[in-house]
Amino acid sequence: MINPYFIYILSFLAVLIAYLFRWSNLFPDLGLPLILFLGSSMAVAFFLGRIFVKQKIISFNNIKYKKNLELVTYGVLTGYLLEFLYHRNFPLLAMFTNTQLSYTEFGIPTFHVLLVTFNSFFSLYLFQIVLSESERRKISLVLFILTLVPSILILNRGMLLIILMSCVFIYLIKYQSKITFNKIAGLTVLMVIGLYLFGVLGNMRVNNSYQTNTSLFDNSLFLQIGGATNEFKDSVIPKEFFWGYIYLASPLANLQETINNFTFEEDVNFYDTFVFTITQTLPDFISKRVVPLYNMVIPAGYQITPELNVSTAFAQPFVLLGWVGITFYTIFAFVFALFYILLLKKLNSDYMIIGIAIMNSIFVFTTFSNMFSFTGLSFQLVYPLLFTLFSEKKFIPKAVSDEDNLSNSGV
Repeated sequence: MINPYFIYILSFLAVLIAYLFRWSNLFPDLGLPLILFLGSSMAVAFFLGRIFVKQKIISFNNIKYKKNLELVTYGVLTGYLLEFLYHRNFPLLAMFTNTQLSYTEFGIPTFHVLLVTFNSFFSLYLFQIVLSESERRKISLVLFILTLVPSILILNRGMLLIILMSCVFIYLIKYQSKITFNKIAGLTVLMVIGLYLFGVLGNMRVNNSYQTNTSLFDNSLFLQIGGATNEFKDSVIPKEFFWGYIYLASPLANLQETINNFTFEEDVNFYDTFVFTITQTLPDFISKRVVPLYNMVIPAGYQITPELNVSTAFAQPFVLLGWVGITFYTIFAFVFALFYILLLKKLNSDYMIIGIAIMNSIFVFTTFSNMFSFTGLSFQLVYPLLFTLFSEKKFIPKAVSDEDNLSNSGV
């Protein structure tokens, strides 16, 4: 039941519900064409998701703990140590010492992309081991937590959020047949705590960036940026939750703003389709090298305010090809996910659950931006395939099925 198509439905339903809160004065009313598109795409997603459920394509596999996991963990941490020596600072330390070093500037070129994406993949691998093997659960959990530390040191909230989101999907896949009210309540509590901490870290970063000379935990600046209504400001709701609301709902507001105001100066042609293919379906580490070669000009969408500059995965397809672009992108995303998961299934991949969890995260953050073009997330899809194809070289221990565990235990 935990597959990308159902996740797509739940994600946009959550956005639409959040949109109804009306905590911001900046959001435009949703138009009928956008509502009809979301409704029809959800219907298609439901049909594809039901196929996954009926065919029982997704099932959890247990993974054994191996000692070389400690060496890999230390290797990942050493990579960040090298980057620290390269910059002589971490963004977290820079924030407390009033030094300018953001997470977007941190890292050794090219090496940083490989390090961060492998770190994220490896965190998920360790988390699956935590759920798989009770005997070595403590050491696995310690290693998992260690792989989360770098995202805090470099103040990359997106990296941390994506890892934790993917872990939630691994957990749900493991226990999808045993989901109880207590588990749902527990996950809800963790989500609420996570959203609150997300707001706390957001206040720290924005107050540091704007040098407000106020407490790092002050909410005032972001409430102003997000156009918080007086009703919300006067409510008893902790103002840290405004960060989660804005991040969840403002991309849809920007998409509607773009649809309302963008006009095409000339008819869409083959070149526009070429630009769409390069920029919307390929990771940005490729597209950002191709775009200058062909002098590609990508029109900018509209925003409800300059500080809130993301517009879901559908905004750029719209300014490139209109509603045809949105349709093409949706077909690409749905077909790619289907092909990727079925390929891992056919290869009997030990890393299929991780691949599905990453794909689920891509579909969740479709509400935020185009994650297929975001290398930091989409490149993670390479590792499950890579380690599957070269599994005999034992870069990472092979997984064992539930049946193998039963037979090994004498059942």
